[in-house]
Amino acid sequence: MIQRKRRINLDEAMELVGPSKLITLRECVDEMRRKISDQRISSLIEKIGIEIVDSGLKGNVDDLIVEFAEKNKSIVLTLDLGLKRKLVEKGIPVIYLRAGKKLILEAGGI
Repeated sequence: MIQRKRRINLDEAMELVGPSKLITLRECVDEMRRKISDQRISSLIEKIGIEIVDSGLKGNVDDLIVEFAEKNKSIVLTLDLGLKRKLVEKGIPVIYLRAGKKLILEAGGI
């Protein structure tokens, strides 16, 4: 989300799913920190109010997201088309940016 410099309106995402808690996996944060300065990531996460959760899982980050979302019946917000494809194949609900403009909720298993 950060690396591609596209803006996602989280209020618009929340309108799609209703009141929700925003979380990210610690492994996702670690991956972002390898690409972007630690201070920038930390301040963004704090500003948005995202809770960091340990997945307790092993593997590559995309697979961890899929497994965690499946296990915890979560909805995933992503700009990664490869990850979106994996989520849809598993029937996991995913919010993504269509044509770089509009957020779409693909319901998957809900």
